[in-house]
Amino acid sequence: MFSIIIPTLLKDIEVLNKLLSQLNEDSTVGEIIIIDNSCSSFKTEYSKVKVHVPKDNLFVNPAWNLGIKLSSPEFKYFGILNDDIIFQKNLFEQVHSFLESSSDEVGLLGIDCVANTPKAQFDSYPENRNVEIVETPKLEGFFGSAFFGNKKNYFEIPDEMKVFYGDHFLFTRNIQSGHKNYKISNIGVKHLESLSSHSSPFIAKMFKKDRKICIKHNGVEHQHLSLLQRIFSITTYHNHYVLCFLGLKMKFKIKMRKSE
Repeated sequence: MFSIIIPTLLKDIEVLNKLLSQLNEDSTVGEIIIIDNSCSSFKTEYSKVKVHVPKDNLFVNPAWNLGIKLSSPEFKYFGILNDDIIFQKNLFEQVHSFLESSSDEVGLLGIDCVANTPKAQFDSYPENRNVEIVETPKLEGFFGSAFFGNKKNYFEIPDEMKVFYGDHFLFTRNIQSGHKNYKISNIGVKHLESLSSHSSPFIAKMFKKDRKICIKHNGVEHQHLSLLQRIFSITTYHNHYVLCFLGLKMKFKIKMRKSE
């Protein structure tokens, strides 16, 4: 079953409650963990919901980490969702069935498309449909809006990363660990696409900071080399050496030795 984790600033309680109602009725959902980053002590009567109120806004990625830590070991899988989104009602059983029938090589499953839905259309849930789950070598679409996986394949996001690139970090770490990531297509979704802060200078500052940290932790430093390094340097990217010579880049796969 799923432990569902939802960080929220309580910008739209009506949409959040519609999501919680959907999750609370779903037989594949064991618990719903709300990280109330508004610090306003969100109240709910849904039986599966557990609310954690931090002293201060933790921001998105630290809230994901905390939600995993607070989740019950009784439930094998996790789902991390935005608070401004609702789904077709048969989505979670299909994702759960895929995880149950798959090997431990599965990393993350994330949705690859989200429409910016007017609030007036949230009076009903999207129609049920058969979703498509296919392997993807790169992160596409809106993974951070809703993604799922086995808890043992969740990697703690560095504390310095607050708002952005958490999904990129998890996606890349799973690839580096030999797991396969998947995208969920042909999915019924309604999404408000709200942001974590209305302050554009704040978002620009956090975006720049988190991108720098994500690049550092994902091992893609060769994308931001100095002039001297572009003349000649050898770095690593995933399972490759990257040779830069006179501005040109060449990648060579690292041959891994099998343990005896």
